[in-house]
Amino acid sequence: MTARIDAAIFACYNPSPDVTARIIVVSRIVRNVYVIDDGSDVSHIACYAPLRAFGNIELTLKKRNSGIANSLNRGFDAALANGCRFILTLDQDAIVDRSLFSALDTNVALLESTVPGEWGVVGPGILNGTRYTRATSGLVETAEIIQSGAVFNSLGLLCAGTADESLVIDSVDTDMCLRFRRAGFRVYADTALEITHPVGSGNSIELLGRRIAVTGHSASRRYTMTRNRLEMFRRHGGHEPRWLMTAVRRFLVSSVISVTIEDHRADNLRAILLGCRDFAGRALRAERSARAYVDDSAADTVGEVAVVLVVHNGVRYLEEQVRSILRQTLPPARFFLVDDGSTDGSVELVEKLIARDGRTSLVVLSAGRPRSPDLYTRIATNYVQGMVAAAGYRFIALSDQDDIWEPDRLEYQRERLRATGARLTAANGALIGPDGLTIGRTLRDEFPVPAGWTDMGPDSRLRAILRSPMATGATMMLDRRLLRTALPVPAGWLHDRWFSLVGVARDEADFDDRPVIRYRVHSAQAVGIADSAERKVVRWTLGRVRRPRAAARKMRDLAVTLRAATPDPDVRLNLSWPRILSAYLRPRPAR
Repeated sequence: MTARIDAAIFACYNPSPDVTARIIVVSRIVRNVYVIDDGSDVSHIACYAPLRAFGNIELTLKKRNSGIANSLNRGFDAALANGCRFILTLDQDAIVDRSLFSALDTNVALLESTVPGEWGVVGPGILNGTRYTRATSGLVETAEIIQSGAVFNSLGLLCAGTADESLVIDSVDTDMCLRFRRAGFRVYADTALEITHPVGSGNSIELLGRRIAVTGHSASRRYTMTRNRLEMFRRHGGHEPRWLMTAVRRFLVSSVISVTIEDHRADNLRAILLGCRDFAGRALRAERSARAYVDDSAADTVGEVAVVLVVHNGVRYLEEQVRSILRQTLPPARFFLVDDGSTDGSVELVEKLIARDGRTSLVVLSAGRPRSPDLYTRIATNYVQGMVAAAGYRFIALSDQDDIWEPDRLEYQRERLRATGARLTAANGALIGPDGLTIGRTLRDEFPVPAGWTDMGPDSRLRAILRSPMATGATMMLDRRLLRTALPVPAGWLHDRWFSLVGVARDEADFDDRPVIRYRVHSAQAVGIADSAERKVVRWTLGRVRRPRAAARKMRDLAVTLRAATPDPDVRLNLSWPRILSAYLRPRPAR
């Protein structure tokens, strides 16, 4: 049976020479292995030399130490860019063998068959003899597990985010687990599975009949442990009261032991006090910085709408677009701006307009790395980055940088999603020229919905949308729950095309003929409908001649990824290879 776990990440710093053997063992089990060295001394780098003989091991040597969170993110970025779905993370001193991997892989298969799209992390339930839960058999849902030996679901990473690099080293795994849970992804511990991992000095004492770890961490480490643990209490305590009670007790016990039993007690006390002081100052700064942090109340504002706008040197039409968004009858609760390397003042313009309006807040995101050379993938990645950041809001509206919205777009589409129960709605739009004047056509003329769509069965709808697109992202609003099944967007697809396919395949898409935007057609569009229909057909046909591998990958995405996301067996029949070939390769007629 093919392994489900398709990537492993080793985060290393000044490793012992035997780390090489552990990495090689994993490389013989997992297809993709990413070794991230966190600025080790030169004397430790030589141990990596044997790894260069293995084609599936990718070694990254960072120039300076920037913490385990950064190392994990380097690995996550590489694995996600390579299309990996289930990613195992390991510290350099974790002891891993085939039996551990086999058990984790079995857990992944079980969760994918029982709770697909609902789990985020799974890992050993026993660390150095200590259990996370009182249960002694089976997979058990828990609040947190250590990241070393844990398998992360790529869908959870895309929706809940990767590691918080501001934490540097301590509580990184705690924060990820609790963010996953808050985003609706469960965290599981295998109560029969143990991982051995050195923690501090590895000593322990017996206190009141219980075995208590004495880590012997340095004072500098005690500082980050204190600061970050308090930050965890602030971020997640209100949403995880049971976890909070246990975590506070453990933190207090650990702190007391560090200043009464462990060595360097005075240094530890100063470190704890300094950590408390810096946490207080950090928390105050965070409350004042709306741009740096998404408001904790966002996850509870289920009726509000967030807007995701991607810009790239769009200043020519951008002001008119942003003003039309700010004039909505239902103002957006938050504005997520993804900047793809603008140099014309686009970001500064949006900041000025939103600050002047004063009714909504702005979060500015820089386009993710690495940027894909494929235009469709790059555009989709930018929008997905914005949607993941906006996933604390129930409804998310997508925006181009050069259109004009009708005043009630947000209110109208939100109510339509509520009324229909759909998780995606795509409306119509009147086409306008560069001067803003209508040109007598609509988006429905370019992306027609077949007559009798509402009376068609789900399988007929899927066949129809496989043959021809019916929506553009500029008119889309989605329920964040769609992200669980639609992400990640496969490479080579535009986000709106993939989302509409997933929505129709799952019978969760709504197509509306009412115009909600004025869609601007101009020669500077990165992707649009400015070309004539004849030129589109020629370009589409040539694309399949010149890029047969890309076409084959897309058919595979339909036959494998989209099919797996489709619950109706009758609809899945249309995602067999023969039926995809007949629908997907049929040239679209000029309109």
